Amino acid sequence: MKNVTPKPVIVIVNFSSGSPEVVKDLEYIDNMVTARYPDYDVRWVFAYTGSRKKLMEAGGTTFARKVPAKSLEEVYSDLRNEGKTNVVVQNLLIATGDSEYSTLLTPATGLNVDYAYPLLQPPDNIARVAMALETDFGDKGCVTLICGHGSEKMPAFNVPLIRLDKYLRKHYKNVFLTTLGGPPGTETAFADARKSGLKKVKFIPFIIVPGEHLSHDITGDNPESYKSQLGFEASYTLGLYKNPGVMSIWLESIDWALSKLTK
Repeated sequence: MKNVTPKPVIVIVNFSSGSPEVVKDLEYIDNMVTARYPDYDVRWVFAYTGSRKKLMEAGGTTFARKVPAKSLEEVYSDLRNEGKTNVVVQNLLIATGDSEYSTLLTPATGLNVDYAYPLLQPPDNIARVAMALETDFGDKGCVTLICGHGSEKMPAFNVPLIRLDKYLRKHYKNVFLTTLGGPPGTETAFADARKSGLKKVKFIPFIIVPGEHLSHDITGDNPESYKSQLGFEASYTLGLYKNPGVMSIWLESIDWALSKLTK
């Protein structure tokens, strides 16, 4: 009788906060993943200690299906104790290079772990993601600003974002990319937005689940927010998790990692 390889466990690592609003957004992704992989065990990691603390204070589980709020080390320990050795680790990051990515490399002794890739890691995903975002762009009377996170400390994290900005500028009119940290920053994009002569802006957070970055850094009423600095009439999307085309590309990386463990 032919041996059947046990299905890998899918572990999704989240770096957002544990606030109720963010958890609600993450559950949207959880529903997406469990619908696509109904026969797989899907678990979540809340990488930040503060996020886990919030969730523990609220009962220790999250989502309607009561997923425990655990660290990656704790999830790995559970899997070892349950005798489950094949694991696919997926992340909610845009690119490699940030210190957060190193969290994924937590020692996994005794487990057979494969890693799905961040959204923009394959070079051809830059054009594909840009085209998937077209449905969210503002109309002709509106500047569109794609708002990435970026990293001051880890410049390598920003390379795919710089490539995406170049692609957007080459293929679209009045569509620019900004970053909260590191290049390309905001100076050039804001200057080009003002030069356009338009007085409306549509912000597209280029973060899978932006959380407070949307409400504070981008659309907030505080003087430092993008909206306040530009002074344009503003609209916005809620995050990449709400764009089906982008999330379909993100899910492909789970398919890719699963395929390597189930051959």
